[in-house]
Amino acid sequence: MYPGWIFIELSNDHKMSKFILFWFFGALLFSLNSCNLSDFETSRLTEPTDLKPVVYLPVAYGTYPVKDFATIPQTGNAVVLQPQINFDLFPIPYDLKGMNFSTLAIDTMVVIVKTVNETPMKLQYKLSFTGTMMDSGTLKGAKLNSNGDVLEAARDSLEFGLNAAEIKMLGTAPILGLSISLFQPDTGSVIANVLKSSQVIFKIGFRAPVNLVKIK
Repeated sequence: MYPGWIFIELSNDHKMSKFILFWFFGALLFSLNSCNLSDFETSRLTEPTDLKPVVYLPVAYGTYPVKDFATIPQTGNAVVLQPQINFDLFPIPYDLKGMNFSTLAIDTMVVIVKTVNETPMKLQYKLSFTGTMMDSGTLKGAKLNSNGDVLEAARDSLEFGLNAAEIKMLGTAPILGLSISLFQPDTGSVIANVLKSSQVIFKIGFRAPVNLVKIK
């Protein structure tokens, strides 16, 4: 273990991310040692804290067909009626046991969540880990035609900030839980076969500025 380094240890599926992080910091240190600093406009750096490169790390990518994560009693062209019109999909856990954070040089972090809602219903999701809940609020559903068919998916991108204490808790959390709720659209009917054949796509990642002053 090297003091001051940031280690983000991932499962086998993320070996490339781990390699990129080590390559980035190795290249950075090599550049600082081999370059003539007089070639740079260091006068522009009024404070050492200006040196804060940003690290991006993808965490999860998932496509969730509604038929696999919800029980819909209606079939065919039947209209999905109350009370089934508002329901929760089965919870989705992301395993964080293979991820180990050493946050010596990370003070803040942003969780980036991108969604593609291909269902005919409005969407709300919640991401949670020990002591922290990130709530999307109600997001729009896909654009429908007069027959209730999906014409265009709804796309959203939200960011949730984490402080140092929350980052530490994330580093020890066993899972990152995702819960999804679907709600009646503002206009139009929800047709059973359209809903069952639709899906929701999630892309989740972390973005964190690295305080180089703390790397010793």
